[in-house]
Amino acid sequence: MTEIPYTHQCPSCSNLVTFSSPHTSVRVCTCGTVLNRMTDGTIIPRPFHVIAEKASVIAPGTTGQWKGKSFRVSGRFRIWAAETVFSYWTIIFQDETAAYLMEGYGMYAILLPVATPPELAQDAIRQLAPGKNKLLNKEQYMLLRKDGCKKWDVEGELFIPECNSTFTTFDFSSSKGRVLHIIEYWSQVHSAFEVHYTDFTSLALEQTRPYESAGREFKCVCGTALHVATFPYAQSCGCPKCYKVYVFENGLAFVRQHSKNLKNSTPAITLGATGIIKGIFYKVIGFIVKEERNQYQSQWREYTLFNEQEGYAFLSEYDGHWIYLREQGKTPVPESMGTSGFNYDGKSFDLFNSYGFNIISAQGEFPGNAFNDGNIKCWEFISPPIMWNREQSPEEGIVWFKGWHVDPDELKKALGDAIIRPTQIGVGAVQPNGYIDLLTLVRNTVIAIGVLILLHLAITSGNSERQLFTHEIYFSDSSTVTTTVINDIHLEKRQSNLMLDIYAPVQNNWMEVEATLINTKTGTEYSASEGVEYYSGVEDGDRWSEGSQNGTFYINEVPSGDYTLKLEATRESTYFPVKSYTLTAHYDVANTRNLFICIGLLLLWPIFKYFSTYYSENKRWSNSPYSAFTIGEDD
Repeated sequence: MTEIPYTHQCPSCSNLVTFSSPHTSVRVCTCGTVLNRMTDGTIIPRPFHVIAEKASVIAPGTTGQWKGKSFRVSGRFRIWAAETVFSYWTIIFQDETAAYLMEGYGMYAILLPVATPPELAQDAIRQLAPGKNKLLNKEQYMLLRKDGCKKWDVEGELFIPECNSTFTTFDFSSSKGRVLHIIEYWSQVHSAFEVHYTDFTSLALEQTRPYESAGREFKCVCGTALHVATFPYAQSCGCPKCYKVYVFENGLAFVRQHSKNLKNSTPAITLGATGIIKGIFYKVIGFIVKEERNQYQSQWREYTLFNEQEGYAFLSEYDGHWIYLREQGKTPVPESMGTSGFNYDGKSFDLFNSYGFNIISAQGEFPGNAFNDGNIKCWEFISPPIMWNREQSPEEGIVWFKGWHVDPDELKKALGDAIIRPTQIGVGAVQPNGYIDLLTLVRNTVIAIGVLILLHLAITSGNSERQLFTHEIYFSDSSTVTTTVINDIHLEKRQSNLMLDIYAPVQNNWMEVEATLINTKTGTEYSASEGVEYYSGVEDGDRWSEGSQNGTFYINEVPSGDYTLKLEATRESTYFPVKSYTLTAHYDVANTRNLFICIGLLLLWPIFKYFSTYYSENKRWSNSPYSAFTIGEDD
């Protein structure tokens, strides 16, 4: 096989251009020409754009770590879809293998090349729509997104299999957490990648560059100068003066949306405010008011946050309750789109709300097109303090956002005077409010009881449970009381107990025994008593009974020593009194009474928690059309 040379001459400027890796196929010459190295080693200039606005802290030469392996970044191609912009950075690992580092909107993922599933051969992949399932490599996957790349531009030195002007990408996800990314360059050319989502901090990137983006400036029809600072990721904006809105269209310019007649609404957070939220330094760049497109017409407010490394996040506020949301790559994959709930990461999430929405007011800038609201359907699944929000639209397919409850005090601390806290009403959708999932409550209670039982067994495993004696004791014919003394009882353990079992053949009467253990050396007394009673008869032809002829009682915390046991028994005076009773003594036995007392005390908390959670959840779900609580229950 002929070795392909690494150094070539640029056909535009004649300068030498060196490819640093055998994996790379495209490089930008210093003169700005985009050179494509073919498989036979020839160089062809391509009429593709070079990235001018970097809009990323990653750069050619950046180094990082992933799963213990070092890598270096050589370059990227950036794709422009209908509303999104994503970068595919070519990375070369220390073992000289190549992969992609995908970046966009604060999401990062390592893309490892894999064989394309045979089920996607020919044109089968084009027949799929977002939300549909497909068996790939004997595993069920759901197609989440299907994006058409309208154009792409490049930076540095990179790998791209085909230099076609447009292509299509597909994102599949399985319920087992596997994610598959397909790039269709031609109808018969599909490159497949196994996706491993990560985050900026975990990548340990070094030799990064300052975030540079001039954004995009233009004038509103009212004359106000609008600056979309996070363009090209932000492709829509609203004028703060006249409330007209604009969308970046056809890859050319921001165009006014004439069908949107939005209203003025005052944000509770000043646009431009900065602060640390969830450990990330954010700037508030957008404010939007949304209204459910249903009979409730509930309105809530969303604030767009931006960080140069972490990308976008959102603060959603309804009735004074705040939720912090970020788009996620690794997401739940329910069996069907119509699911009423699912389990994910060990938590049970229930459908809380579903709706379409209209935009009522907007100021600032927003990622993608925030104003194609008529096509978006949303589903909210909650397990306080966490929410999963699923959005589906024809333009973007299925997008998942993960949300966390945010305490208003936390926002006040982060934003200071830039926030005016709205009045809080009721219980928020994911406000913790002492919430605990019923299954979790039951599981934790069972675990706690199990621990108590194991602890009891461990403590009592050394008990001797030795039988001291068994005596049958008789009453005299006329007396209702009999006293018996048992001597020479030796107890050797530092401290333990005495268990006394009584059997008396009582029949429609009773008997009681008082036992006193007396230390023969110190005279210290330890007493306890127990009675037995048993009644039975026939009523209306049915036999009944109550009570028992047996009884057990304990003398606890008895020190070692020599003892005398004094027994005083009292019987009921009747025509047929009990004539005798039998007493059996066991020493150093496991007393389960304390165990049951501890279990009883332990159960007080889950019982209280259940009823308090039930009341709180009733309040929470009063805002949901999917509430399992009876309507008007707390009226």
